[in-house]
Amino acid sequence: MKSLKVLIVSEHASNTFGGEAVLPLNYFMMLSQRDIDTYLITHERARKNLESIKSINQNNIIYIPDTLIHKFLYRVGSFLPDRISLITTGALMHLLTQIYQWFLAKKAINQKGINIIHEPSPVSPKQPSLMFGLGVPVVIGPMNGGMSFPVAFEFMASKLEQYMYSFVRFFSSISNLLIPGKFFADVLLVANNRTSLALPTFRLGKVKELVENGVMSVIDTKKKSISTDINILFVGRLVDWKTVDIVIDAVSLCKNRNIKFNIVGDGPQRFILEKQAAKKSSGKVIFYGQVPHAEVNQHYDDADIFVLPSVRECGGAVVLEAMSRGLPVIVTNWGGPADYVTAETGILIDPISREYMVEQFSKYIDMLADDVLLREKLGIAAILHVKRHFLWEDKITEMIDIYQSLV
Repeated sequence: MKSLKVLIVSEHASNTFGGEAVLPLNYFMMLSQRDIDTYLITHERARKNLESIKSINQNNIIYIPDTLIHKFLYRVGSFLPDRISLITTGALMHLLTQIYQWFLAKKAINQKGINIIHEPSPVSPKQPSLMFGLGVPVVIGPMNGGMSFPVAFEFMASKLEQYMYSFVRFFSSISNLLIPGKFFADVLLVANNRTSLALPTFRLGKVKELVENGVMSVIDTKKKSISTDINILFVGRLVDWKTVDIVIDAVSLCKNRNIKFNIVGDGPQRFILEKQAAKKSSGKVIFYGQVPHAEVNQHYDDADIFVLPSVRECGGAVVLEAMSRGLPVIVTNWGGPADYVTAETGILIDPISREYMVEQFSKYIDMLADDVLLREKLGIAAILHVKRHFLWEDKITEMIDIYQSLV
């Protein structure tokens, strides 16, 4: 087999920037651990975090400069709603970053002998890529997208957002021909059929399915809690489409008086959610804010039940993390979580309406809170399910096979 020299290209590679940013970092670290000559191109803003990770080869990281234009666009985007900034200032920042990535990638190919380029993020199937014309095979993905709000929650998308997303969808095939990285890519990896259908119309390479998210390891069995409290856990950014408010209302309706709802994460919705919790579920809801990644597992281990009520979740890596720690999960039957959870490993709530979801979350939280044997049964099944289908080690092996087939 030809020896591999892999270049991972991603605007953000970090274990502190959120779920999508950890994907390229994991590829970089785990390929390096397999003794594959691996390099990483990422933005300067990730330097502080990456330099704190002593186990990685700092000499193999190439940083994109944080220009005045980057800073200006970031500043403007901070005043816009998240989903609007993503497709306006965020898209412009990404395009600028990709121009730098192209030149840095070309330089690395010439100087380091790179023979494969892998662009694992952004995971959006619509996002154009500049990774073409570099003289080596290109792999893009796994991508995950094609999401919309359930019908009952379409009101959450403002008129401006609906118009802008319609515009993006309409011109996505044209933009992906003008910036044709996905047109020329040798392999486009997708997490599911939903994402495959959302790819640009025009493309030359193969489309292969590979799960986007994964976990590093699983526990053998979950330790029994010695606390009398039943700890419900949410981990994630506090934004509107995560609909954490649904679980706060659900907890207020629970008959079990020992239930505590622990919220790990921060975001623009936090103040609103704190006010709601004080009014509806006083003393039952605890906000921990942003927690270092290394400490999140302790929250999983202290919990009895994990919840993710999101109504627009393409991935949902936190669901897999919770399952890998032996937690029964209650999630919305929509998007990424519905791809991970089965009837044997957790409970899926249909997003029929907000009122229905509040009632169902309350019902099943009570049911699991009162039945320790059911919690254990679901938790054990969750561990086995993750071990069979969602380990990073298996993903890396499959990815290496894809690289080898191309070089």
